[in-house]
This record gives sequence, structure tokens and C-alpha cells, in this order.
Amino acid sequence: MASGTNAYRAKVRAEVDRIAKDVIRVSRDIHAHPELGLHERYARDLLCAEAGARGFTVQTPVAGLDTAFMARYASSRPGPRIAFLCEYDALPELGHGCGHNVIAAGSFGAAMALKPMVDELGGEVLLIGTPDEEAVSEESKGGKVIMAGAGVFEGLDAVMMMHPNGGLNHAWGYTFPLKDIAVRFEGKPAHYTEPEKGINALEALLLFLHSVNDMKRGWSPSTMFAYTITDGGGPSAITVPKSAEAHITMKAFYGEYLESRFELVKTCVRAVSDMTGATGTVTVLDEYRHTIPNLSLSAGLFESIRELGGDVSDPADALRDLERRTYPGVSTDFGDVSWEAPAIHGYCGLGDAGLTLHTPGLVAAAGSAPGDEAAILAAKAMAMTAVEMLGNPDYAKRVKDEYMAYRKANFSDVPGVPPDYRPFPDDFLAAIAAVRDRGR
Repeated sequence: MASGTNAYRAKVRAEVDRIAKDVIRVSRDIHAHPELGLHERYARDLLCAEAGARGFTVQTPVAGLDTAFMARYASSRPGPRIAFLCEYDALPELGHGCGHNVIAAGSFGAAMALKPMVDELGGEVLLIGTPDEEAVSEESKGGKVIMAGAGVFEGLDAVMMMHPNGGLNHAWGYTFPLKDIAVRFEGKPAHYTEPEKGINALEALLLFLHSVNDMKRGWSPSTMFAYTITDGGGPSAITVPKSAEAHITMKAFYGEYLESRFELVKTCVRAVSDMTGATGTVTVLDEYRHTIPNLSLSAGLFESIRELGGDVSDPADALRDLERRTYPGVSTDFGDVSWEAPAIHGYCGLGDAGLTLHTPGLVAAAGSAPGDEAAILAAKAMAMTAVEMLGNPDYAKRVKDEYMAYRKANFSDVPGVPPDYRPFPDDFLAAIAAVRDRGR
């Protein structure tokens, strides 16, 4: 794929090397100032200042999100519009246990490295700050979900980011749909010596949970219905609880199936309300769509990582791993982006395979040499894939045509995506094999 653009790819690699100290500084600085979602003002200001100082036009807030931003640099000549996404929110008490500082720095480096090539080849490069991926508070909805709904990603020719991950680099991966909900019942308090005068909200909640767990016997075993009771009705054991609430996370392998299970959950809430007299409500806290992979971008990122000497998993192996899973895995608001534009959510290796996200070990790795190396590799790999789009019109067309074909079919026939694990097309497997063979 890269034979006609080798010089361009070499230029962006050299540009990342030239600014490597700045990329690492950005990563370490964000790591040293962890901020929860929707409150990432230090990270927003840092990234906006760095992009603005390099000639990007900066806009903030975006889509009504105070800590979101968009930095643009465009040529006077037409060409692909390519965006790199920054995440920069941290975890409560833990800090950057998901390595979002590495994501932000890698995307920053890729965008800055692509700027000279936009001058040379045309097009536009965007660095987009997407806050609140972790969605840890009641006010959170997932920044990319809100931004996708506001049309921020419409009309882009490619959207890229790379997330740190224990073990190998990955160019292809699937993320699962998610519904994060609160189910609440409101009853009527009374003394337990006269329970008939009250309406027991806690009993209604427990009946609801028991009913759903009974219903699950008829669901796919791969469906997640995880919960905790966040309001048990009060501290007194001799008072009929007037309220009760559970926080529930639902996942499945495919969005349509998850929606059908969610409808059953709502039906169950209504039925329990009718039976008990307690008023049940369902509040959606967060909802993420499953990812729509772009195999053309995946092949490009695979080749770029291999060209850099990185160990990268074979997408066919990743698909086989997905097929063997018995329970849903990672979910992210990036899934909503992938329905709006050709998009890729790669993974940059950070430590050995035993290193787990959301742990102190990941915090330490993300703020030290492994995190630095991952940010630089991500910046180079994404910039090399992006410059292929700028310098190779045939490749840019393949990326866009693939996405448009999925959209025309209402995203119902996407290779490598459940429920049927449709096989990867032969041309994609051949492209991966050709890259792999060249490395022998």
C-alpha cells in the first residue's frame, strides 16, 4: 500500500521524532494533573495552548461541553479531513489508570506531525478533545456520545485514536454496546408494626431484580446484567422503605439484542409497579453503541505499526478471540463516533499482557517510560496511516467507500461484527498477510 507514499511516511515519522519531547511532556503533564470527566480544565487548556501555538485554530467549548475542544489546521487546497481524538479524563481516587494521558499525547503528536503534510498535499487535520469517556458521575453521558449527537464528526474522512493496553499493539478490535441505568421505586413510609399503611419500595426493587434474573434464563448467556443497590430505603429496620434504587449496567454482543433486553427490563419495572403500588422509573445514565470497524483503516494501521517495528496482533486472531468470548468486554463512547464517520480505535501496547486497565500498575506505566514509548508509537502509526490518505487518493476512497457501504445497509452487514461474526473479506486478509510476509 505504501510504495508511492514512502517519502511522506518518512516525513511524518521524522516530524514526530522532532517533537517527541513535547509529546512526552504533554503526556507526563496530564498524568501529573488527573481530573475527572467534565472537569478536565487543566488538560483542555494545555492541549488548546499547545495546538494554538502551532498555528491551529482552536474552539472551546464544543457541543455544549465546557472541557471539549476542536483545533483545526486546513490547507487552501481540498483533501481529506482527518481527526485525531484526545481523551484526558482520569478515574476517581486512582488517577490515570486508563492511560488517557497517553491517548491525548499520541493524538497531539499525530496531529502536529500531519500539519506540514497538509500544507504539502492539501486537506485538513483536526485535533478534537473528547472529555468524560469514563462517565463516572450522574451528570456524565460520555463526551463522544454528546458530540456525535451534535454532528461534530459528520463529514470527516477518518477519525483515529489509540488507547494504551497491556500486551501487544492492536489494529483491529471490537467494543461492546452498553446501557448504564438507574431503576428507582418510590413507595410510602410506614412503621413495620402497620406495614399495610405503607408501600415498600425496597421490596419492589428486590422483586424487580429477582424477576429480571429469572427472565435471564431465556436470554443469551452472553448478556450482562450487573447491579448494585445504591439506595436501600434508609437506616431504620422498622420503617417501611419509602424509596429504593439500583445502579445497573447492561451489555450484550450486539446493539439490537441489547435494546430488546432493555425493553424487557422496562416492561418488568412497569409490571412490578402495577403489582406493588410503588412507582418505578428507569433513567438512562449512559449508553454506548458497538463499534463499526473500518477494515481499510485497520489494514493501514497494521502496516504502520509493523513498519515501526512494533509487535501487533493479527486481526484474524482478534476476531477468533472475540468469537470465543462468553461475556461482553470493553465498551467506549468511541462506538458512537464509528457510526458517524470512518473510524479506528487502535491499541498501543503498554507493558506485558498481565497489565490491566483501571489498576495502580497501569497508573505507574502510563506516567513513565512505557507510557512515553506508547505515545510516540501511537503518534507515528496514526500519522503514517493518515498521510497515506492525504497522499494516496485510492486508499482514501477505499476507506470512505467501505464506510458508505456499511451505512447504506444500515450497518447491518459489517465484517467481523456479531451476531454472526461475518468473516473478514479475502482482500483484507490478503493485505494483512502481505504486510506480515514482508516482515519475515
